[in-house]
Amino acid sequence: MSPTFHSPRTYHPSYSLLGRAVRAWATDRLRGEALFIVSFLGLCLGVLLAHYLGWALLEPLLATHPSWQTVFWGGQLVSLLGLIGVGLIGSRPEVRVDCRRTEVVFQQGARRCRMPYADVKAVTRISARRYHRHHRRYAATRVFVSVLPEEVLLVRTDPGPIVVALPDPEAQTALQDHLTRAAAPTRPAPETAP
Repeated sequence: MSPTFHSPRTYHPSYSLLGRAVRAWATDRLRGEALFIVSFLGLCLGVLLAHYLGWALLEPLLATHPSWQTVFWGGQLVSLLGLIGVGLIGSRPEVRVDCRRTEVVFQQGARRCRMPYADVKAVTRISARRYHRHHRRYAATRVFVSVLPEEVLLVRTDPGPIVVALPDPEAQTALQDHLTRAAAPTRPAPETAP
């Protein structure tokens, strides 16, 4: 029986409606994250300016019709809740790692990566800080993270590194051991010096 490892869904604003729309439009992962931040901040500024401009333009009218103030402030509240709903409510999909007989399959939501054991060069643990400061910044790095623990697995492969985060340290150790054992027979023997 082949082992399967999971990491549960977690809250993350970049997977909101706005974040998913930007990610579908952007050409890569890092550009999508940056465009999400810029577009969400732009929406926040737009709503804030609309609130102030609406009050500045409608204040004389609202002063003469006090019952309309309830509608005005209700509209302000609805626009704020809409902004929160569009830009802040979202969750990262769960991460699933299926270890099959000849390959390992990493999956998070619609993203999927099939990697034959022969392509696995090394499996190491790195700190979450090192992941954020170094490996996350490269476009070639494929990231499968939902919950981010203290350490993540870095799977070095020919096409590029793969980062996998499992919240349970025992599951992370089991996955590291399995990948190391499965890839070991396929590695070429080191050359001996004459």
